[in-house]
Amino acid sequence: MAVHDLDKAYAVHGALLALFIQEHGGLSNAGALARAHGLCDAAVDAVNDLQSRVAVRGVKSLATLLYSDDGHLGIAIGELHGVHAVRLQIANALSAFRGRLEMLESRKPSRPEIPAVVEPKRLRVLVVEDNRDSAESLRRLLELCGYAVTIAETAKEGLDTAKSIRPDVVLCDIGLPDSDGFSLARALRKNPETSTARLIAVTAYGKDEDKEQSRKAGFVMHLLKPVSPGALLRVLEDVVPQPAKAADA
Repeated sequence: MAVHDLDKAYAVHGALLALFIQEHGGLSNAGALARAHGLCDAAVDAVNDLQSRVAVRGVKSLATLLYSDDGHLGIAIGELHGVHAVRLQIANALSAFRGRLEMLESRKPSRPEIPAVVEPKRLRVLVVEDNRDSAESLRRLLELCGYAVTIAETAKEGLDTAKSIRPDVVLCDIGLPDSDGFSLARALRKNPETSTARLIAVTAYGKDEDKEQSRKAGFVMHLLKPVSPGALLRVLEDVVPQPAKAADA
């Protein structure tokens, strides 16, 4: 089995992202299509991994639709149609590819896919969510708005990560594979290193008893999925960053 060249794979991911930003699509564009296919082939060469290949092949197929005169016609996702729907699918495929690279890299804190559209904020956000697509979508939104974001997929990983980075905010799902968000919230509140973090539940658990249990566990807010991006960003705007640790100074 070939050794993964993750540096090359990250570079290819960035080049693909830049290409799709520069070449919007909707009309035949042989040059853009050739570059997209070449980059996808380079990505497959760089990472010998099934899930990565599936995501990259999806990008390659979607690029063929995007850079043609009519390949995008009739495609719809919710309220998005045509080119916009294809571009959303490409963004999701690229996100899946990047997520797999990060997993292969032993889950190091994520790096922004593209520069934030606002000045960076001094707010550290920990997202505890076992659904990769949901976590990545939330990360992209928050990083574009200037927040520093780290993802954890389990309660244990969330607690360990919180002790390490001392987040200002924890956005936590309730249903987690190894425990639940209520237990994690209680552990975060009990630990002096994480007790001051603002805990916000982001979950599909919407019964009154769920909300009451959330409050007792230490969550200050209980948001129901799907959460409006605008509402979530307004919540974060009210959070005051904690003083940095001495090691961060």
